[in-house]
Amino acid sequence: MIGILLVTHGEIGKSFIDCASHILGKSINLLECIPVDPKSNLEECQEFIDIEIKNLDTGTGVLILTDIYGATPSNILKKFTTQDNVEVITGINLPMLIQAITNRDGKLSQVTSKCMQSAEDSIIRMDSK
Repeated sequence: MIGILLVTHGEIGKSFIDCASHILGKSINLLECIPVDPKSNLEECQEFIDIEIKNLDTGTGVLILTDIYGATPSNILKKFTTQDNVEVITGINLPMLIQAITNRDGKLSQVTSKCMQSAEDSIIRMDSK
């Protein structure tokens, strides 16, 4: 099973996990978050990320989701994108996370593609017509 790590501004990651747990009606294994705030020591954050990757990787890899490309959390993650067992996606939304949680028994690259497609498909302009 692919591990999932959220690295986000403040408590956004925890809120996503709480919402996903509520929607799915259960607590979720191999899912963690690391908050990054303005006072965070960036080297310490990278150390925490490295530890969590090792804790979450059961042999099939770790998918890391973050919020905004180019912001501090995604910049911290750049060094992890070179690891064979890690994929990083920015622009997390709840459908993407639900997709990751419910379909993480395949290959990491396939789960990453499904998550990206799910995020795109879930953006819908609603109108009154």
